[in-house]
Amino acid sequence: MKQLVIIGAGGFGREVLDWARQSEACGRDWLVKGFLDDNPQALAGGPAGAPLLGPIAGHVPAAGEVFICAIGQVAAKRRCVEEIRGRGGEFTRVVHRSAVVSPSAVLGEGVILCPHSVVTARARLGDFVAVNLHSTVAHDAVVGEWSQLHCHVDVTGAVVLGEGVLVGSHASILPGVKIGAGAVVGAGSVVMRDVPARTTVFGVPARPYAAPACQEESPIRAGARAEEGSQS
Repeated sequence: MKQLVIIGAGGFGREVLDWARQSEACGRDWLVKGFLDDNPQALAGGPAGAPLLGPIAGHVPAAGEVFICAIGQVAAKRRCVEEIRGRGGEFTRVVHRSAVVSPSAVLGEGVILCPHSVVTARARLGDFVAVNLHSTVAHDAVVGEWSQLHCHVDVTGAVVLGEGVLVGSHASILPGVKIGAGAVVGAGSVVMRDVPARTTVFGVPARPYAAPACQEESPIRAGARAEEGSQS
């Protein structure tokens, strides 16, 4: 039987450990082996339920290992995945047993579906998409690779998210809206119109957010950063 290695031993990584063990694949396709993390103290805060196997940097995939990347920050996730892939690493999916997935939906490599997430008819999730607790991807929607949906997100019918989009908790995206690559949707926002690439939007209705020049960090970016940290 194969052994699952979780890349990232932060908060989201420890959650993914639980979701992996509560998936139908656990015990059928693989068993959890442990974590990789470049921080040697990543698990020092208390019990984690699986060992730290070593750093991501320099890890050479062993025979029988499969990987899932549980890093919430998009650029760091991509970098770590490409490093392990470059050494021949094989990635799998983690789908919690309470997730609802339509038979006509398409899930890419490395997808994570957390408890009570829903992916409906003919929806498509690209490689390395993460859909967190109680989030829904509705019919005919497309979620581009590397995108992260936080908790209680509602991606409605025929929405298109580009590559590497970050959607904060409790955000809703109305039917048919297109969101460009690298955009950030702030927590609690309602997106009614298309969003250009690499744009941060926030509010009800969601509008582009620009911090004052004297402000070091915008509230929306601080909130997004905090959520990313919870999934790192």
